[in-house]
Amino acid sequence: MKRRSKMKNSLISIAGISVIALMSTACSYTSEKIAYPKVIKIEDIAQNPEGIEYDKNDHTFLLSSQNATPIIKVNLDGTFKPFTSGDKFPLSSAGLQVDYERNRLLVASFNGTELFDDNPETKGTSYLRIYNLNTGIFEKEINLSSLVPDANSYFANDVAVDKDGNVYISDWYAGLVYKVDIEGKPTVFWKNNSGIDAEPNGLDVHPDGYLLVSLVKVNDKGIYSEYGLVKILLNDPKSATNVNITDPSFTGFDGMVLTSNGNVIGVTNNQKTPGGNTLIELSGKNDWESAEVIHSKNMTASTTVAVTPENDHYVINQDFSNDFAKTWTIERIEF
Repeated sequence: MKRRSKMKNSLISIAGISVIALMSTACSYTSEKIAYPKVIKIEDIAQNPEGIEYDKNDHTFLLSSQNATPIIKVNLDGTFKPFTSGDKFPLSSAGLQVDYERNRLLVASFNGTELFDDNPETKGTSYLRIYNLNTGIFEKEINLSSLVPDANSYFANDVAVDKDGNVYISDWYAGLVYKVDIEGKPTVFWKNNSGIDAEPNGLDVHPDGYLLVSLVKVNDKGIYSEYGLVKILLNDPKSATNVNITDPSFTGFDGMVLTSNGNVIGVTNNQKTPGGNTLIELSGKNDWESAEVIHSKNMTASTTVAVTPENDHYVINQDFSNDFAKTWTIERIEF
């Protein structure tokens, strides 16, 4: 989720970007100790990245692009190269999910140029795009917004995958979660019936068979006006329940991720309230009937977080004032 100036510019060409070869060519993850830096500085990119994902196969970070340039692969020293290719047409990208079992990179994609053009007659589109995890070559896309033609607008925001290969995509503007099965068939999985006046944003699949979804609503000043967390059974989405979080230090999530220890780490970028720009860790109780805040750390503004196998937390610092900034940083946050 991102508050930004309206995107009236045409899609940015990647011509002229300096391409630097990847530092690592490892094909599979090993148990070797990785020296993770505190800050990774990336210069001369045209991404405006909304999403970040760690690829344990070669110890790199993947960054999405709201400016509809290719997703890039970033080494730990900040060198990078464009990764995705073969798209039928340019789309903005937001949330990313690596599906190691099926060798896929899953991407929540949307038409950013149309969505933010100030034209009430245009409302964008939402897609799931799938790329080969090894090569970055485009494999498949699924038009999601066609399922709900009467929605006011569309913004595919985050993506997650379950053990059977079903993919779940939040649409922050249409206010729902889509599901795409392993054969590529899309359906509307869940519409917000939580009673929370907010829309689905970050999400992740719990191995016990349910989806955890962050709901957040932002007013015209960029402040979270409503937020919450919902638990949705994968086999019975109509039975969705609100996770009870009474701790006032929980101030809502933009992007979020489920960690290996079963906790959820999420980003708040509620810029002008006590929540501020914060990384928060929640621990679920009674199978996520409720949750409590166990860690909270102020940080530079960000949209989401990636977690390494060693449980290091990395955020992509965000410049909400400049969609076309050229220098970005990936920062490790320690609680």
